[in-house]
Amino acid sequence: MKDLIIIGQGPAGISAALYAVRGGAPVTIIAKDDGALAKADKIENYYGFEGGISARELIAQGKKQAQAIGARLYKDEVCGIEFAESGFTVKTTSGKELNAGAAIIACGISRNVPPIRNIEKFEGSGVSYCAICDGFFFRGKKVAVIGNAAYALSEYRVLKNIIQNVTILTDGLPPLIDFPSYDDRKIESFEGKNSLEEIRFADGSAERYDGVFIACGSAGAFELSKKLGLETKDNKIIVNERMETNIPGIYAAGDCVPGLQQIAKAVFDGMIAGVESLKFLKKHD
Repeated sequence: MKDLIIIGQGPAGISAALYAVRGGAPVTIIAKDDGALAKADKIENYYGFEGGISARELIAQGKKQAQAIGARLYKDEVCGIEFAESGFTVKTTSGKELNAGAAIIACGISRNVPPIRNIEKFEGSGVSYCAICDGFFFRGKKVAVIGNAAYALSEYRVLKNIIQNVTILTDGLPPLIDFPSYDDRKIESFEGKNSLEEIRFADGSAERYDGVFIACGSAGAFELSKKLGLETKDNKIIVNERMETNIPGIYAAGDCVPGLQQIAKAVFDGMIAGVESLKFLKKHD
């Protein structure tokens, strides 16, 4: 059976792993960190813990439970999911490429889109969220990658393979890793008529650009959904009752899908996604 890759190690991701592994699927969980739940202090409204439980303890116990039955956990940052000849390829910022027969997105709802004026106006007309998807269309042109961490560098490297003139813009933030070069001016707006033509900066300067690739922070559910072409609404991935997205073999669960942002719901979503992805893998084995 082909691998199931789960992106995210919160309640949804771990719950999916528990069901998929017990059903016989080889499961790899990839996560950069423990997500939004780790920022909570004490959980007092979850079944089975009289007096509550600390968020960090609940996360730690979940990961140990998944590993105990054979799930593999990797600490890494996923920067993209691509279609492969047989299934999907999940890529990370460290350079890993993992093959999967199915994947579950369970990494929360972070929408790392900078508050730059006109950004939505030029989405699809100069503003892109996927270097490997759209870089080809900007050959011979001048583009920028907006971001200040590993995700931005990974997108930059993809673009440099096909475009000569690529600049990293940190949008006023200090770089969190070593970039080959970068421009740290604060961005004020994107300008142009029918498509992006220039970037205006807060210091009053402006510079011509044909395209920009948004790669702020880490690639969360929103960024991954943009890359794959998943159906979204109001910053959520649209799924059916089986947690299936509009792309066969790709599932989503937890805070990144519509509904209450509660641990109990995330665990339920993960259970459904784990069971259904297992069925998918068996069917296509």
